[in-house]
Amino acid sequence: MHNILISSVGFGEASPTSLSRIASLGNVSNNVEKIRFNDALFLEKIADQDVLILGTEKINKEILDRANKLRLIARIGVGLDNIDLKAAFQKGISICYTPDAPSLSVPEFTLSLILNLIKGISLSDRHMHQHTWHRPMGRMLSFMTIGIVGAGKIGSQVINLVHNLAPTTKILFYDTFSEHPYAEKRELAELFKSSDIVSLHLPLNKQTTNLINQGLLQQMRPGSFLINTSRGGIVDESALYFLLKSRYLGGAAVDVFAAEPYKGKLCELENCLLTSHLGSMSQEVRALMEEQITEDIVRFLNNQPLLRPVPKTYK
Repeated sequence: MHNILISSVGFGEASPTSLSRIASLGNVSNNVEKIRFNDALFLEKIADQDVLILGTEKINKEILDRANKLRLIARIGVGLDNIDLKAAFQKGISICYTPDAPSLSVPEFTLSLILNLIKGISLSDRHMHQHTWHRPMGRMLSFMTIGIVGAGKIGSQVINLVHNLAPTTKILFYDTFSEHPYAEKRELAELFKSSDIVSLHLPLNKQTTNLINQGLLQQMRPGSFLINTSRGGIVDESALYFLLKSRYLGGAAVDVFAAEPYKGKLCELENCLLTSHLGSMSQEVRALMEEQITEDIVRFLNNQPLLRPVPKTYK
C-alpha cells in the first residue's frame, strides 16, 4: 500500500471520483481541516509519504531532505515556482502537473477583472454596502490600448477574448517567442508606455522576479491599470502600493501575491481590487485538474509513463 499526502486544500470537492480513486491506492492523509501547510507541518507529515498532492504550498530542500520515501509530487496547477525543482530531481523525485487546464479559466477570470476595474463595479458595490450612492466614472475597453505581458497559453487566450468582445481595442503584447494575429508585438518598456491596461501572464523565475518594478510602473500612463493573475513575485508590491496610493496609477487588480494568504498594505487601498488566487478556481477546471492529477498518479504507481511530467530540464 502507498502513503499519499494531500496538502492541497479542497481536493476532491470538484471531482469526488478523483478522491475515491486516490483513496483506493493506499493510505491517504487528506487536508480535511483545509489549513495552509507550512514548513513545520510538512516536516511533521512528509517522512513516510510516497506521493504528495500539492497546491501552491512551498516545498523547499529541507522538506525534501526529510521526504525519505517520496517518489512523486503531483502539482495541481501550472506554476512550479513553489517547488525546489533542483533538490527534487536530485533525489530522483518525479513531478507532474496540469499545465493546460488553467488556460481554460484564467483568461476568462482576467477579463472579468479588467472589466470590473475599468467600470468601477466593486468600488460601487463597496460604497452601496455602506449605504453610499457612489457612481465612479468608468472607461470603455474598445477605446483603450491593452498590453499583454506573456502570450503563452493563457495570455494568447486573453488576447482572443478581448478581441472577440471589443474588436476595436488596440492590443499589444510582449513575448520572446510568440506571435498573434490580433495583437502587435512590442518590447516590454514600450508596451508599458503605450498601454492603458497591462495584464501579466508570465511564470515566476529568476528572470521575472520583481520584473515589474517601480521604474517600469512609472513608465505607464497616468491613470492606467495593472492586472496580475500570474504570480505574485513578478510585481514589486511596495512599488505598486506607492503608485496606487499616490493615484499615479488609476487602479490595479491583483489575484496573486508574493506571500499568500495576503494581508499586506494593498488591502488599505480603495483603487486596488484584491482576490484570493481565484484564477483557476472554477468548478469545471478544478475538476479537470483533479482528474488529470489522479490519472497521472495511478499511472505512476502502476509503473506507466506520466502523461504530464515536468521535464528535468524545466527552467
